[in-house]
Amino acid sequence: MQHRNRTPMVLGLALALGALLPQVAEAGKGSSYQSIRNAIGSNNRDTILAEIERAEKLPCGPCFELVMPLVDHADPAVRDVAAWWISKRAIREQVRDDMFARLQGSDSVAARNAAEVLGRFMHPDALMPLELAIHDDGLSEEARAAAATAVGTIGDFRGKDVLEGAVTSESAAVRAAAAKSLREIRGNVDAVAVVDLLSDEEESVVREAVLTVGALREAAGLGALSDVVRDNTLSASVRRDAAWALGKLGDGAAREVLTTVSREDKSMLVRGAARAALQTLR
Repeated sequence: MQHRNRTPMVLGLALALGALLPQVAEAGKGSSYQSIRNAIGSNNRDTILAEIERAEKLPCGPCFELVMPLVDHADPAVRDVAAWWISKRAIREQVRDDMFARLQGSDSVAARNAAEVLGRFMHPDALMPLELAIHDDGLSEEARAAAATAVGTIGDFRGKDVLEGAVTSESAAVRAAAAKSLREIRGNVDAVAVVDLLSDEEESVVREAVLTVGALREAAGLGALSDVVRDNTLSASVRRDAAWALGKLGDGAAREVLTTVSREDKSMLVRGAARAALQTLR
């Protein structure tokens, strides 16, 4: 039997693999002022994200003038990668002060973007300006919610008080953002402040409160979670999350309601979550 010469095939495979290696080795390298400028000029989201990430360690002072305007880009992912890139530069302190000034202004879009930048910087010196923005009725709900989200992104324990004050906001968007952000505060072990939100009139707020109570295993939420899981005016996804949260509490007092829900809820999604939660109870 004749054996086909496999050398050309092996060489071809090796060349193909070799062509890939430089791309891996150069990840995060090889960027330049011009490549950043070209990426931004393309106005292509993925191209911009990739190039800014590649320029993470690029020593390029003039590049700041290219990247800084991206914090006001229409795409939130582009705004985020720009803030991330700037956070790694020495000029971040000047930018921080500029963002503080934006939060005090009347332009809600600029304030929203400033809150996002400050969140990315992750420095607790931004907590007070963000707290003032959260309660600034002159700003849009979106901007105020972004400020609450930024407090969670920073994650400093001192932000817990800020967020617990925000859960009483008249804005549903702010209440939801604050409830969610409490899950991100380092060292936080309670969700007492959001228990009342489990009966909020806005489902988006209830959803975040349910997830926070469950994630932090807040025992005080047992009764209200039991009401949520049985409330058929709420979506199946919220009732499912409430069943999950009851399981996270691990309190045998939830067994009866979870048993009923596991048998009678109209949603298979909720029934399944209730059955799973039952397995975790004491």
